[in-house]
Amino acid sequence: MKNICSLILMLLPAALWAQPVSYQQYMQAVARDNAALMAEKYNVEIAAANLQAARVFNDPELSLAYSDNEDNTLMMGRSYEAGLSYGVSLGGLRRARIGVAATEQELTQAALADYFRTLREEATVVWSEAWEARERERILRSSYETMQRIAAADSLRAALGDIRRTDAMQSSLEALTQKGDWMQAHADYLNALAELSLFAGGLPVGDLAEEGLPLLAPDAAPGRLMEIAEQNRADLKAAELSHTLSQKNLALVRASRAMELGFEVGYSYNTEVRNEIAPAPAFNGLTFGVSIPLKFSSLNRGERAAAEASVSQAERYLQAARQAVRTDVLQAWNAWQAACEVAEHYSTQIVADARTIRDGIEFSYTRGDASLLELLTAVRTYNDVALSAAEAQAARLAAAAHLQAALGVE
Repeated sequence: MKNICSLILMLLPAALWAQPVSYQQYMQAVARDNAALMAEKYNVEIAAANLQAARVFNDPELSLAYSDNEDNTLMMGRSYEAGLSYGVSLGGLRRARIGVAATEQELTQAALADYFRTLREEATVVWSEAWEARERERILRSSYETMQRIAAADSLRAALGDIRRTDAMQSSLEALTQKGDWMQAHADYLNALAELSLFAGGLPVGDLAEEGLPLLAPDAAPGRLMEIAEQNRADLKAAELSHTLSQKNLALVRASRAMELGFEVGYSYNTEVRNEIAPAPAFNGLTFGVSIPLKFSSLNRGERAAAEASVSQAERYLQAARQAVRTDVLQAWNAWQAACEVAEHYSTQIVADARTIRDGIEFSYTRGDASLLELLTAVRTYNDVALSAAEAQAARLAAAAHLQAALGVE
């Protein structure tokens, strides 16, 4: 019983790894467990902490002093002093700091959304590549199995003298060649599954679920799609927030150049002066004061000029970002339209016809009604058609992913 349990525990990870994964499960794992995405989320927490830090008030200053006026020798008494001072900015420096930190937090959230947008696009493209790798592995395996059957039959026919020995050798060599192509395709498919697992945060991906490729088809004209992109693109929102941040930084520079008054209040206690020449009773003293800095540094306009130039620069970047978004949508739309036309050209009927021709010539070859060259031509034609059809389907999904990313929608 103990050995059986140990065997189950050893085979359990392999069984989990062999589980097929659907596109929906994969994308959910990407959104939930992708390691790079989880690391990017910490930027939002850091920005929130910086905003909390920006809300802090200036610290007051407490001063304590003790003086001894040679009381032991001249009996001039002692004094104890305590003071409290606090600086107040007349330019709203704290409010400006909060504005900058709040905008930086929004910018970080927009950057995270844009990172997730790009991640979804890349993850979908990787899925399409894995699907194409699976189809390629199946097609080449089918061709290898076909040539393997032919090679085995030709070996028997050559032994019986029905065909030449060279023909049997030729079919055997073709089977070995097809096997090598299939083994390479199988390795490529396993590597594609490993890439899926990486994007999905370590999700065990042993195979793709038996389902068609998802259809991500937008139902709108290019002009409308550009409007949707301008409303949803996180990178465009980040560009807008960068422009706002430059304005907030300019306000912060202005606030830092404003006058900051210092208010002071103090209390002192003086002991009795027992000197015979100038005696004095013990007394308490209160002091109030205001310190006014002389802002000669404000005459230097370098920092302010740099902040104003940053505002103008951010405005130009925002205009460029809007133009780039519209161009990105148009290019993605054109690529998607072309990919759809190519995918429709390689219909399932064309692939089925190529398979029927291959199977028919294989049957004719076994009866001696077709040559080996005709069979090899049919096999290679089927491979070319089937591989092109799979590539076209995967390219359509990749183009749809690029268009979805250009629109900024899920």
